[in-house]
Amino acid sequence: MLTMRTLPWHNLRGYPARTAALLALTGLMAVAAFGGGLVIQGVRQGLDLARTRLGADILVTPEDTGTGFNPQQALLTAEPDYFYMDADVVAQVAAVEGVRRVSAQLYLASAKSSCCSSRLQLIAFDPATDFTIQPWIADSRGGAGDDGGVGDMEVVVGANVTISDSLTLFDHDLRIAGQLAPSGTSLDSAVYMTRDTFATVLKASFDKNLNRYGYVNADDVVSAVTVDLADDADPDAVAAAIAAQVYGVTVTTASGMVAGVAASLESAARTVTAIVALIWGLGLAVTVLVHALVVHERRRELATLTALGAGDRAVARTVVAEAVIVNLTGALTGIVVAGVLVPSFATAIGQALGVGLVLPGVGAVVLIAVATLAGAVLAAALSAAISLRRTHRMDPSLVLKEGE
Repeated sequence: MLTMRTLPWHNLRGYPARTAALLALTGLMAVAAFGGGLVIQGVRQGLDLARTRLGADILVTPEDTGTGFNPQQALLTAEPDYFYMDADVVAQVAAVEGVRRVSAQLYLASAKSSCCSSRLQLIAFDPATDFTIQPWIADSRGGAGDDGGVGDMEVVVGANVTISDSLTLFDHDLRIAGQLAPSGTSLDSAVYMTRDTFATVLKASFDKNLNRYGYVNADDVVSAVTVDLADDADPDAVAAAIAAQVYGVTVTTASGMVAGVAASLESAARTVTAIVALIWGLGLAVTVLVHALVVHERRRELATLTALGAGDRAVARTVVAEAVIVNLTGALTGIVVAGVLVPSFATAIGQALGVGLVLPGVGAVVLIAVATLAGAVLAAALSAAISLRRTHRMDPSLVLKEGE
């Protein structure tokens, strides 16, 4: 039975081509809004995780790495790198006033592995002194009751490394003991191991002539020194003191390292916001235009409803209901599409934007989805209201006489 309640559904089914076009348009707008929201929230969450995963207040690296290594861009640099300096630097840094504890790390770049399309960054840590990597490992394993330990000839891999039971590095099979949670940084493409395991792998790299250095002993060198400061220490002042007292090093504060990430993330967020705003602006304009044309074509139908006693409000509710039904259906479809595409291509999206992308949690996803649906309803109401303004000024009797 045809009633004012069922009329919007009959109208939508009666014009399938028009309905499909509106659904496609609103779906595209929802893909842009929901997908863009996920990306923006993801890059901001990547910054927060970058701060957390860095773990150290200061990073000390060689002054001349011979590779152009930039510690301020280290969290964004996907290309593996390695360099060494004398291990005595560790004690020298530890002796600087304001330093609470230090730990040494060693770097190496692997040859291509079966797990990846490119080389891997190998990072060795000292289990006895490390305070940056082992807490991360423990968190990824569930936190409580786990000390983050990694055994001999074992490795823990970053989130972007495809894993199986083992990983072969320079003909040594290393057991994969775990995989870290995403951080949205270059650390997601790294492999972590103890210094003892690293010594074996490093020697194998020399034996195979796959190391640019002639030969170094893992006990005699370090690649970087992570520094944890005393509670009352000023990072910039301590960094200046280390640079003055320790020869041949580059000293970078955590804020300096994260600054490069923050700048890239903010730039990416602005880019995505601009794209979403452009798509929504164009989409809203087209939606208003289409609804205006549709209402104009249906002016005789709407005039007939008014003449039969439906009243302006009832007619307006019918037009608004049609717009809301189309927009909500299109928005829900767009949310589903974006919800599948963004996680599936998160790595590629991050690479295209030049940032790390860490997808938000369920709560944030729900909020973005609700905001997208609310935007769709507002767009429907706005487009319908604009379309009806001219119709309300028409005399139904004159409209019905058109074409006679």
